[in-house]
Amino acid sequence: MNIKKILAGITGIGLIVLLFLFVNAWVGNPVSNLLAKQAAQKYIDANYSDLNLEIQSSGYNFKFGAYQVFVQSALSEDTAFSIDTDSFGKVLRDNYENEVASNFTTFRRLDAQMREIAKELIGSRLDYDFEYISFPFTKDDHDLMKLERDMKLDIHHPPLPLIADVTLYSDDLSYNKIAEVAKALEIVLKEENIPVSQYSVRLLPLANKPEKEDQATSWVNSLSLSDFPAERMDEKNLPQVMEQFEADRVAELNAMDKK
Repeated sequence: MNIKKILAGITGIGLIVLLFLFVNAWVGNPVSNLLAKQAAQKYIDANYSDLNLEIQSSGYNFKFGAYQVFVQSALSEDTAFSIDTDSFGKVLRDNYENEVASNFTTFRRLDAQMREIAKELIGSRLDYDFEYISFPFTKDDHDLMKLERDMKLDIHHPPLPLIADVTLYSDDLSYNKIAEVAKALEIVLKEENIPVSQYSVRLLPLANKPEKEDQATSWVNSLSLSDFPAERMDEKNLPQVMEQFEADRVAELNAMDKK
């Protein structure tokens, strides 16, 4: 009887340990989280004392198997990055170079602002059944160095080339419709003095439109045009020109994939 109780106790303890290890592997533990924040504070005091950094949040990232401490400068909205530590509070790395020094945090902030402007401007001016509206920046690692940390956005003189990028539902899945939508975008953009370098339009079958907003959107049987140069928008027979451009673009991508 005593042996059974002992075995049951050992089994119970073993299950508790396994449960703790499982939870720790996914969400971490408060002790290690505290050690991570303490280590991060010492780390920024020693390496980034001139940036006036403050710890904003911390937590366990199971994908990287590390505790991530997010820090933000009180003087610069674009000076924000994370510091990774192990469960014992040893600093493993930080991503200052990739996020801040590369100007990627600046790019991400300006890009998000342009996307919000696109939603408000195009959504209010054009009567299409849009699923997605955006003015994303073209992204090139060399172009990022043209940005300045904490710079203000001037939509009339954007620091990087813009793309007019929309997705909408339609019964008419043709390049005639794509050309119509692109020209409508062009008119609004010229009236607002917002320069773009490319146009991307995707048409989704109206029959595939989800009944609820939180449902996933299907691109099955959609028709699209990607990265069409703005300087070609005045060409004759624009629908045919766009169709050929897209066919050539896809063929080029397929050829590169085969190499």
